[in-house]
Amino acid sequence: MRKQLVISLVIAVVLVPAAFAATSEVKVKDDFFKPKRVEIQKGDKVRWVWKGDDIHNVAIKKPGKTNVAKRSDFQTEGKFSYTFGKVGTWKILCETHPEDMKMKVIVGQ
Repeated sequence: MRKQLVISLVIAVVLVPAAFAATSEVKVKDDFFKPKRVEIQKGDKVRWVWKGDDIHNVAIKKPGKTNVAKRSDFQTEGKFSYTFGKVGTWKILCETHPEDMKMKVIVGQ
C-alpha cells in the first residue's frame, strides 16, 4: 500500500506541471510575426504557424546568447513548436529577413 502511494505521488509530481503548461500561437506572415511579443511561463510552448506565401523560418536565441539554439526548416506552410525551459527574454527571428522579421518571447517563472 505504501509503495503504491509513493508511486502515485511521483506520477502526480511529474504529470501535474505538464497539465498546466500552455501553448501560445504566433502567425508567420509575409515578412512579420504576429504577435511580435509573447509572454509565457517557464515550461510553456509557442507554436508558429505559417500563413503567407514567402519562405521563412523561425530561429530561436536563448536569453543573453547570440547564437541560434533551435531553428525550424525554411518553409512556406506548416507548424513549428518550441517549449521554453529558461526564464528570460528570448529573441526570435527569420533568417531570411533578420533585420525586419523579429519578435520576443518573454518567459517568466
